[in-house]
Amino acid sequence: MSTIAKDDFREWERKRTTTLVSTIVIIAGVAVLVQKPAQAPAQKPIRVYTQQAPSTVQMQAVLDTAAGAASILDRDFMQETFLTTAGAAAVLDSEVMVELPAEAVQAADVEESEYANLAIANVDNYVNVRSAPNTDSEIVGKMYDGSVAQILSTAGDADEWFQVVSGNVEGYIKAEYFIYGDAAAAVADHYVTRYIEVQADRLNVREEPDLSSGRIGYIDHGERAKLIEWGDEWCKVRYADAQEGYVASEYVAVIEEFIYAKSVEEEAAEQAALQELQARTQASEEAAPERMVISAAPPQTNYASVSALRNAVVDYAMQYLGNRYVHGGQSLASGTDCSGFTCYVYQAFGYQLSRTPQGQYTSAGQSIDMAQIQPGDVICYSSNGSSCTHVGLYIGNGQIIHAANSRKGVIISNYDYDGVILGVRSIVE
Repeated sequence: MSTIAKDDFREWERKRTTTLVSTIVIIAGVAVLVQKPAQAPAQKPIRVYTQQAPSTVQMQAVLDTAAGAASILDRDFMQETFLTTAGAAAVLDSEVMVELPAEAVQAADVEESEYANLAIANVDNYVNVRSAPNTDSEIVGKMYDGSVAQILSTAGDADEWFQVVSGNVEGYIKAEYFIYGDAAAAVADHYVTRYIEVQADRLNVREEPDLSSGRIGYIDHGERAKLIEWGDEWCKVRYADAQEGYVASEYVAVIEEFIYAKSVEEEAAEQAALQELQARTQASEEAAPERMVISAAPPQTNYASVSALRNAVVDYAMQYLGNRYVHGGQSLASGTDCSGFTCYVYQAFGYQLSRTPQGQYTSAGQSIDMAQIQPGDVICYSSNGSSCTHVGLYIGNGQIIHAANSRKGVIISNYDYDGVILGVRSIVE
């Protein structure tokens, strides 16, 4: 522990740019001044200044013995309270600075941005995920450009490494390869990947958007291909490794998702699947006719009323109360983020919502006034007053269920819990 002289300490305090919240407590005769930034960075230590009695004490303050009240020192932002027995106490002139973990101090519950720990890979192709924060450690996976991750901690002498989790991969990547924090929140909408998911038993992929065009291959029910361009009759997709082709739009559903890191094993399996897909280009035209029976089960529609459907949506969402929050997550069961939560809840009922908050704000259902809100509607919030940065599902009685952030997971909050309400979207008409 290092000692700081009082005058030097006061000068150091004046130069600080962060507003401090300060409290003195006395434990076993030791006055402890706890200082915490009003908005402390995650996982940073909190400095604690202790005042310990030397053998000779110089009195700095005398308290009112009748009231037993503490004097206020010359720093107007600091509140200091002293335990007195005979109605008197002293401020001691020996100050020692120590560091305690943030968890050791109980702080007010400040709403955490769900993007606080979001990171997006910003690389030419991919960056290796390593088992330890150094370039000599084992490669456990790859993060391709645009992959999203959740920052768990920092490492290295200068915090130059991030410990991240992305999909099934956990490891270390240098921070320089990421867009993160507020910068990541501002561009998150641009890193959503759109896929088509085949709803038919088998769907041909053609060279041109025409039934008479030659066939490149086919995609089976439930399989996906990256969507390049959507059309009412035909959509252009990425087929196999580097081929592009067209499929009939009426037989596909469009899915929006973030992409994750890939483990060594996952990448090997994906390469094998691509090779199998490439082999389909050798299949004959007759083996996969263009018209086929749709085998995908349609969403349930036998609700007695729109109100009953709305309640069913809310009941379905409530099953996932308490589940974890995962940036870019693709499953209600294993975890997802705010827009993923509303997207996948409605997907279970046959509705296709955008995968991002801004996308849901601009395109999901129809816009309604707050006075018209009903259970099942999506409330759109903004942390910056302009773009949509968060969404929640209204459940009635002035409350929403939402994937709040990585600390809280899926919770219930008052509809006006935080941020600016940009609007309300009614999905069920």
